[in-house]
Amino acid sequence: MNTISIIIPCYNMEKKIEKCIDSIKNQSYKNFEAIFVDDGSTDRTKEIINDNIKNDERMKYFYKENGGVASSRNYGIEKATGTHICFIDSDDYVEKDYLKELYDNLIANNSDISICNFSRVYEDKIVENKVQKDFYHLIRFPAAWNKLYKASLFKKNNIKFPNKRMGEDLSVFCKLLMITDKISIVEKPLYNYIQGSTSLTHTYDDSQYDTFEITEDIENFAKERNLYDKFYTKLEFINIYHIFVATAYRLSFRPDFSADTIRGLDDYVSKKYPNWYKNEGIKEYPLFYRMYFKALHWKCYKLIHILLKTFNTKMTES
Repeated sequence: MNTISIIIPCYNMEKKIEKCIDSIKNQSYKNFEAIFVDDGSTDRTKEIINDNIKNDERMKYFYKENGGVASSRNYGIEKATGTHICFIDSDDYVEKDYLKELYDNLIANNSDISICNFSRVYEDKIVENKVQKDFYHLIRFPAAWNKLYKASLFKKNNIKFPNKRMGEDLSVFCKLLMITDKISIVEKPLYNYIQGSTSLTHTYDDSQYDTFEITEDIENFAKERNLYDKFYTKLEFINIYHIFVATAYRLSFRPDFSADTIRGLDDYVSKKYPNWYKNEGIKEYPLFYRMYFKALHWKCYKLIHILLKTFNTKMTES
């Protein structure tokens, strides 16, 4: 069997990382190396990891100065010796057949990337998220985890995570989708994504605007490889979804969110893609999204502002 390199970035995870380690130890697929990259933790993360991995040669601990998740994953890729790579966040955990199912699926379908469904784990419930193979749904969940990759995708194409607080996963996944369409799906929820208010997806500072630079990074990658024209429609939709939907939603929680915020997002996308509202991917989404995009095209910024604030108020109260 081929070796899978599991890369686990860690930062101040003394209270949560044991469950992650246990779920890796219990994998039914045994031929792996687990690379724990300690990103300058100041708590007992180092001691807890080393206490739990000291009798398993497959488990490796590395310490580096604090640089963020992206730098930790890049460090892990450099250290990886496996033919395949996967990522697990240190506050999450995986089912015992996580590696086996992803690997078997990848081999059976001659894929470059194998992706599984995942569960959002809340304090009082678990919600399964199902992955669909078409591009317009894949980019909604560009997380580095819940996927198994051929290591050569990263190493031969010099693909690295950009040093941003938001959107680094989107950058890497979109670049990979331009390199290969050999993707297969495991229709089982094998990755458990812990939901907490301290995660970056619940942080509403200026890092939310990192998405602007991330979309440009993806576009530059396409241009450098003469892929821009081929992927124009998909590059356009990456902007549509991740700026008009994901970024707008997160910005709507900020106290300074206004109709002008929406206007700024529209101006940014429309300068690059003046006919974005004709994108074929829009019709793949539910009616609510299509109505939202139509309101954007009609420049109904005040109405969108009111609707998003009302929706967020209801979400917060529920």
